[in-house]
Amino acid sequence: MAHKSNLRLISSAITLLFWAILSFSCVLAAQEPRVYPGKLGIAGAKNLSPQEKQVEARFVAYLEAHTDEAIARYVERYGKEINSDNARELSSDYAPGGMDAEDPATVAARTQWGESVHEPASALAREIYRRALKKDSAPGRHPRVVLTAGGAGAGKTTSIRKLAELARAVQAADIVYDTTLSSVRSAVERIAQALDARRMVSIFLVYRDPIDAFVNGVLPRATSMGRTVLLEVFLDTHMAAVEVFPRIADSYKDDPRVAITVIDNHETENATASDLKFIETIGRKYSRAALKIALLRALDDAHEKGKKGGANGISESVYRAIKGRAP
Repeated sequence: MAHKSNLRLISSAITLLFWAILSFSCVLAAQEPRVYPGKLGIAGAKNLSPQEKQVEARFVAYLEAHTDEAIARYVERYGKEINSDNARELSSDYAPGGMDAEDPATVAARTQWGESVHEPASALAREIYRRALKKDSAPGRHPRVVLTAGGAGAGKTTSIRKLAELARAVQAADIVYDTTLSSVRSAVERIAQALDARRMVSIFLVYRDPIDAFVNGVLPRATSMGRTVLLEVFLDTHMAAVEVFPRIADSYKDDPRVAITVIDNHETENATASDLKFIETIGRKYSRAALKIALLRALDDAHEKGKKGGANGISESVYRAIKGRAP
């Protein structure tokens, strides 16, 4: 009897342990970002509200069911420049007035649904890049990919245009991918894709003081266009310029197929070509913690100005969209 009793106790303990492990696994799974079924492999964003998840799911459904149509619409509007911010414009929730519309309702929708459409737009940008690499270079263009890198609001497009040699390189390239290269893994993957497709690669890193980029780049754009960026994401993109990019550059320093140029855009009226030593030096200017404090202060100041109707102020909706859950 005692033996049977012990067996029952062991069996009960095993059962309880099984359900405990299963429950814990379910909790972990719920916390992990889901991946939508489909050929684009779109990951669901974290921390979305139920309504935001619906917007994300609608955009995913459209892109999966109408991938060719979405890419054709994108290319017709934006040509050879691949940019996930532009890809967001294909969402009817995000841009109800149409791509690049400036009506108040569309500006407000962009502010509200930016995070909801981010992951689907990024996945579409990757697919556009993959397909573009499979095509032959267009007549008059070089088999070259230009990857632009730098923090949000750094002024990548405008600063490159101010340097004639770089502007010509962008004009001649058959693919331009506007990104941040804030991850070594994703950067190496994009470079490897280009090299495998027998393209040369030019990487243009644009550096702008992050507080200047935030106050005079990100905030005005958010107000005028509704395009916002989470403060934590903004931090990641700017810290990567000084932490991640040198590692990327070191990986390809002996590869003649990859050319790297650094652009000093701290004086936005007079962008100049520089080198990696500049990045290594300027990287000592801010720690992540100190920069975050300064950015939160600047965000709060702009919010207060907005409440009072002052110049350079931001609305409550822009303030919340950028701050997110930052303390």
